[in-house]
Amino acid sequence: MLRPVPAPRRRLVVFAHAGAGPRLYARLLAGLPEDVELAGVTLPGREHRDREPPRTLLPAITDRVVRELRAAEPLPTTFYGHSLGSLLALASAHAAPELCHALVLTAAPPGTKGHDFAADLDTPDGLAELFAHHRVPMDALDESRARDRAQYVLAWDLLLARDALLAADGTRVGQPLTVLGGLHDEVVPIATLPLWARFTTGRFRSRAVAGGHFFPFHPEGRHLLVTELAGEPVRLTPQAGP
Repeated sequence: MLRPVPAPRRRLVVFAHAGAGPRLYARLLAGLPEDVELAGVTLPGREHRDREPPRTLLPAITDRVVRELRAAEPLPTTFYGHSLGSLLALASAHAAPELCHALVLTAAPPGTKGHDFAADLDTPDGLAELFAHHRVPMDALDESRARDRAQYVLAWDLLLARDALLAADGTRVGQPLTVLGGLHDEVVPIATLPLWARFTTGRFRSRAVAGGHFFPFHPEGRHLLVTELAGEPVRLTPQAGP
């Protein structure tokens, strides 16, 4: 739990970007209203799971998210994901739609259509291109050959990203979907933003934001993101009568 609250009226579940854990987002999202419970999805190999090997599969992640949310108090819940986290949020929302009432994504690659690689992503050459795109050597999958622990974790997250990108292509959800993209994002080009409309049968909104791939971590982007996230649960929460 990133921010427990005594009497929450809504919940935000955070899915971090590759190589990171959700605690990085606690400060970023500190401006959310006090009635929002902030929870994070921690992958193996970081934060309180840092003793675990950073090797995991997409179904293991979604199963864990579903299990923990079903054990929690029912609340209007928004999933927020950044970059790789956006794909994990999408997969989790698809796995148990009754547990997620809206999705807000940033710097989100729209499946394999978000990359113009020479080789298909489900081939060895395509995987090599994905690693090169992120400037990570493939031999970093071997901890003894990685530059450091951080690069080792990132390498395994990129392997997970490949699987998540492929899985996203066949995924459609019914929840409202909002996607924000950085105008100068070199990882996920802003031209791919409209492609997200096909991922939901519900309401779709998109917005181009000044900045690059990590625009939410800059003041203007942070303000826009927090405003968006604060408003989404409000739209989901039944209003009290007079």
